[in-house]
Amino acid sequence: MRVFIIFVAILAIALAVPVSGSVTIGAEPLPADGAVTLPVPPGGEKGYFFIQSIPSGGDVYFDNIFWGETPVTIPVSTTGNPSHSIRITLPGYETWTSSYQGNPGPDQTITITATLTPSQQVGNIQVVSSPSGATVTLDRSQSAITPYTFTYIPVGSHEVSVYLSGYQTFYTNVNVNRGQTAYINAVLNPVVTSGSLRVDSNPSGAAVYVDSIYRGVTSTIVGNLAPGSHSVRLSKAGYQDWTGTVSISAGATTTLSPTLTPDQQPQYATVSIRSIPPGANVYGDGVYVGQTSAAHALVFTQVTPGIHTLLLSKAGYQDYTATQTVVAGQNYDLTIPLTAVPNPTTGGISVISSPSGAEVYLNNAFRGLTPITLDSLTPGSYTVLLKLSGYSDWSSTAQVTAGQTAQLTATLNPLPTPTPSGLLPVTILAALGVLFLAVRKRSG
Repeated sequence: MRVFIIFVAILAIALAVPVSGSVTIGAEPLPADGAVTLPVPPGGEKGYFFIQSIPSGGDVYFDNIFWGETPVTIPVSTTGNPSHSIRITLPGYETWTSSYQGNPGPDQTITITATLTPSQQVGNIQVVSSPSGATVTLDRSQSAITPYTFTYIPVGSHEVSVYLSGYQTFYTNVNVNRGQTAYINAVLNPVVTSGSLRVDSNPSGAAVYVDSIYRGVTSTIVGNLAPGSHSVRLSKAGYQDWTGTVSISAGATTTLSPTLTPDQQPQYATVSIRSIPPGANVYGDGVYVGQTSAAHALVFTQVTPGIHTLLLSKAGYQDYTATQTVVAGQNYDLTIPLTAVPNPTTGGISVISSPSGAEVYLNNAFRGLTPITLDSLTPGSYTVLLKLSGYSDWSSTAQVTAGQTAQLTATLNPLPTPTPSGLLPVTILAALGVLFLAVRKRSG
């Protein structure tokens, strides 16, 4: 009887204990509902944050770690720290910041869309042309068809070129002021044979400006110049600026080789910048100042002494920022390697030529003038054609690989010029023709 009572008591206790999932006898689990569920270790499952921005191309920092440019997908542990910080930066726009509390479930995606606000340090550029329908290129990167207005452009000096088949390419510099629209009316002239300018200096390494447009450093050859008078300025740290005018003749190369005069009391410094790869947009103290090139360094002249901030931005690469102290009369040569974003999907082509200023066609579409870097190209094979008045056409094939910039260097060959001996047979034939007609007329 005592044994029976003890057995009943144990059975009652067992029935009173709630059972969930399974009961284990020895080492074998016995599921209560017939299904076997294996335990998942903490952090073993992942969800995703999909972060996009309007406009796209912003650098994404998730929990203070750079993840690439929008749109980007970020994997996270479903059981990790649920508190997240998000920061998106894009030149010309205010920095966007936000925080998010919580993690996605297994294989779940949480979408976050950031609408970026244009910075106060931007303006617009409106371009019209006569005739219209021309290709306008801003800073050798953005292209559109005239009439067109480029919006949210960082304040500072920008290069604009306007191209239309059968007309001479128009290019100029325009200064963008905060909150204002700069207006360009490009009157295109029919094609005429252009000329070139070879610029040397003593000492070399001076920045060259032709008609106020930066064209590289000495020694260099500047092509695609209309016949006539052009202004030239050479600038180098520690030397006085040299200014003058040159006369360009059609189909000819004019040579200029001045000697620079040392500046005993320099007021400015010079900063020369290259980037690896080329084609990065450069901002000094928040103001756009130009684009790096594979052909030559980008030179900032008349930099005031003191502390300055530097920003380099290029599609497919992480922004580079730095602070530099400059001293009057000094030249600072900077070569900056850029860090590619993770898992890039596009590549680029950098094209330089001698002379510079050649028209660049990518798969028969005009894209700008050399030197130029073409970004955001899908991987594959591309045909590059260069045209410059007075020179033979140059073409090549470039293979674009994601995350890389292919380099093309072209030396253009001048077209042969007719010689008197070459014209002699034509003259003789013409004379014989006249004589033949005269004899025929007399005999008739």
